[in-house]
Amino acid sequence: MASSSSSPSSRRYDVFPSFSGVDVRKTFLSHLIEALDRRSINTFMDHGIVRSCIIADELITAIREARISIVIFSENYASSTWCLNELVEIHKCHKDKDLDQMVIPVFYGVDPSHVRKQIGGFGDVFKKTCEDKPEDQKQRWVKALTDISNLAGEDLRNGPSEAAMVVKIANDVSNKLFPLPKGFGDLVGIEDHIEAIKLKLCLESKEARIMVGIWGQSGIGKSTIGRALFSQLSSQFHHRAFITYKSTSGSDVSGMKLSWEKELLSEILGQKDIKIEHFGVVEQRLKHKKVLILLDDVDNLEFLRTLVGKAEWFGSGSRIIVITQDRQLLKAHEIDLIYEVKLPSQGLALKMICQYAFGKYSPPDDFKELAFEVAKLAGNLPLGLSVLGSSLKRRSKEEWMEMLAELQNGLNRDIMKTLRVSYVRLDPKDQDIFHYIAWLFNGWKVKSIKDFLGDGVNVNIRLKTLDDKSLIRLTPNDTIEMHNLLQKLATEIDREESNGNPGKRRFLENAEEILDVFTDNTGTEKLLGIHFSASSDSQIDKPFISIDENSFQGMLNLQYLKIHDHSWWQPRETRMRLPNGLVYLPRKLKWLWWDNCPLKRLPSNFKAEYLVELRMVNSDLEKLWNGTQLLGSLKKMILRNSKYLKEIPDLSYAMNLERLDISDCEVLESFPSPLNSESLEYLDLLRCPKLRNFPETIMQISPYGIDIDVADCLWNKSLPGLDYLDCLRRCNPSKFLPEHLVNLKLRGNNMLEKLWEGVQSLGKLERMDLSECENLIEIPDLSKATNLVNLNLSNCKSLVTLPSTIGNHQKLYTLEMKECTGLKVLPMDVNLSSLHTVNLKGCSSLRFFPQISKSIAVLNLDDTAIEEVPCFENFSRLIVLSMRGCKSLRRFPQISTSIQELNLADTAIEQVPCFIENFSKLKILNMSGCKKLKNISPNIFRLTWLKKVDFTDCGGVISALSDSTVVATMDDHYEKIEKMRTRDDDVEDDYNEDDENEDEL
Repeated sequence: MASSSSSPSSRRYDVFPSFSGVDVRKTFLSHLIEALDRRSINTFMDHGIVRSCIIADELITAIREARISIVIFSENYASSTWCLNELVEIHKCHKDKDLDQMVIPVFYGVDPSHVRKQIGGFGDVFKKTCEDKPEDQKQRWVKALTDISNLAGEDLRNGPSEAAMVVKIANDVSNKLFPLPKGFGDLVGIEDHIEAIKLKLCLESKEARIMVGIWGQSGIGKSTIGRALFSQLSSQFHHRAFITYKSTSGSDVSGMKLSWEKELLSEILGQKDIKIEHFGVVEQRLKHKKVLILLDDVDNLEFLRTLVGKAEWFGSGSRIIVITQDRQLLKAHEIDLIYEVKLPSQGLALKMICQYAFGKYSPPDDFKELAFEVAKLAGNLPLGLSVLGSSLKRRSKEEWMEMLAELQNGLNRDIMKTLRVSYVRLDPKDQDIFHYIAWLFNGWKVKSIKDFLGDGVNVNIRLKTLDDKSLIRLTPNDTIEMHNLLQKLATEIDREESNGNPGKRRFLENAEEILDVFTDNTGTEKLLGIHFSASSDSQIDKPFISIDENSFQGMLNLQYLKIHDHSWWQPRETRMRLPNGLVYLPRKLKWLWWDNCPLKRLPSNFKAEYLVELRMVNSDLEKLWNGTQLLGSLKKMILRNSKYLKEIPDLSYAMNLERLDISDCEVLESFPSPLNSESLEYLDLLRCPKLRNFPETIMQISPYGIDIDVADCLWNKSLPGLDYLDCLRRCNPSKFLPEHLVNLKLRGNNMLEKLWEGVQSLGKLERMDLSECENLIEIPDLSKATNLVNLNLSNCKSLVTLPSTIGNHQKLYTLEMKECTGLKVLPMDVNLSSLHTVNLKGCSSLRFFPQISKSIAVLNLDDTAIEEVPCFENFSRLIVLSMRGCKSLRRFPQISTSIQELNLADTAIEQVPCFIENFSKLKILNMSGCKKLKNISPNIFRLTWLKKVDFTDCGGVISALSDSTVVATMDDHYEKIEKMRTRDDDVEDDYNEDDENEDEL
């Protein structure tokens, strides 16, 4: 009989598995037990128990002392009376109100309905076992099989993989055994965080002493996650403490440490009057005790050293959790197990704000757009989502819209209060960098920031500090990212510190405030940067803006000036007026960006020694300055479309110049000589028809190669190596040094027929773009261009084939040849080992696609003349194939089982064959417009990853899907049948996006 005194908390086992050993013991079950063990779930194992027809007393006891039974129904389960008798006992414990045992059925390779009804192969095995058995015993088995298989469980046939199902079942068991404490259950996504941290804590190890750090930016929910985790684990630790670090000021360091020790020991031992008279009491009192300690909001290394100096201070099985915003603090304390709390996805963020605002995971229909916008303004930060969602609870739509307008202009007070704590803890120099990033450098590369801030600022150290404290994120590609709420925090702090005087701010970007400073000459030495938008879409309600000639006189420390003065549809329309010019520009300027600058030249007293980037597009400049300037800091000079520019200054001292763009300077006649920068990477001389001289040294100064764009220029023969670009019918370099060429772009040259004869040394060439050269007959021998990565020949309509030497391009990644209507054949017997993407869309003369690479992942053959489908089985990496509009294609392609997206729309295919079931990873199948399609194999319903299927406008497909003999075999697949789209209005929206992106395939 079951013991009624066995409460869940006193049960001996967490899980009892019932299974057929011959089917699953060494496979599925072993993986499941390992997954349960990693989650500290105590599972009964039947090692040493001799199986017979009569179930052992030890097993009956184990079943009754388990909180959950997992029944794994498999092919041979019903062949064992032992298993069936176990099931009967499990059934009793499940029905017993005192025991109230949870049961999870798992169907391993068997149909749940076959188990439930004892039919099919499972039923045959069961009937054989029932032979010569008493009727009452058979009825108990039937009842148990029927009831247990009717419970909610897992069918492994429907999972993406066995490994994924093991994880799913283990997580389900963990959630049932250790539910989130009251108050935390409604927090969206918190379960995933807790499970991930528990894996790092390695709770199954009873001897280990482990420290884990929880790290993330302010307001991301670290403390909430920590509290939920602590509450969930508390029952497993008799001695536990949750301590929040409180910053203190004062010189009594010893007293502070003793106070910390007293607080921890009082909490963990439950003794309020405990006395601490010397250091080291924590280790003395707790070294034999299993403890759970969580230290929250830690910002002091000494705090950690005092309370949890080493894991060995505590007894076996102890776990220490440290929550901080400072990753370096964890590293300094040698905590290597760190869990980073990252921002939630857009979908989770929307659920969060809806939970706070509406008490459910989705918004009412008329609030969808507003909820999305508020979540976006909160930057998906959980603190922002919580504060804003709660403040909008039970508010009208109009109130939501008012709040939205406020959020766009400022930061919520409660959010600012929390975020500001992190800023206040920064060193003053780190605070300066924080403001620079918030105002200007967010999204920039680290290298560019170094160029502007200089080597003396220790940029790497400062950025690493901000990254460790989660105030910025350094991405793997060395880009800096700052959360939008932290940007707003910087603006609010700057505004507060200026006491309402815009001229005393660090940075200005509000157009009205900047206009007031310009007009009233109130700028001060505190101003470091100005971003002024005077374009027609700005908020300045004036047709023209007049600026005083002394506007910059007081801004002695101004380093960054960006004036945006044009509308996107009329780029040369300017609203800014400088009737008397400018008498002064600050000499400390590092960044001068002035679109549509009305000046004829810069002030005569301007010194450019600190200038890193000069960008004056669409300017009225005729000349920059007289004489020679010290330009050692200059990296970029962009003077594009300065229609009146007659000369550019002497750049002989611009030794670090990387980019020079003087394209569309229509009256520019001379190029500065000499140009001595070994760092030069890009030179743009497009459409400078009067430019005549070109220094021959330019191709020899950079060891890394230079991108030179000279299309549409009317050069004379003084241009080295590009002698015939004035006619551009044949390009025949003579003095040109091809070994320096990195990027060759001649897009849209309709006169170009051929580039050069023979073989050129093009060892550094990485990109070649000859697209839209409609008269190009052939491309040259590129056998020595062994580093070529991207080749674009799209819309070269006269091109018939590619040279066989293309096989030398083992680094070629992208081949773009769409709309090459004259292309008939591609080279055979080549294997481009790095080729990833091939686009041959619209190559209407191409009848055969050879195996040019086994590495292709994305292949577009839309609107080609291909009749016979090549054997794509060898294309083991192919994940996207599109053959839309291949009118002669009749047979369904036999392709790699790795395929994920398959577009066969508007083809002549007649059937979807049985081997469709092999495409186990297929997510999207488009066969719309296949008028001859008649048969669809029901095996399509075995594709568990399939998300979108389109059979729109396919003549006989509706009758094929509704055929009674087909539907009869699909009794358990109605959900998948609903995925089948057979009406235009069902699929139009789904595929609009695909159609828009077709050219990118």
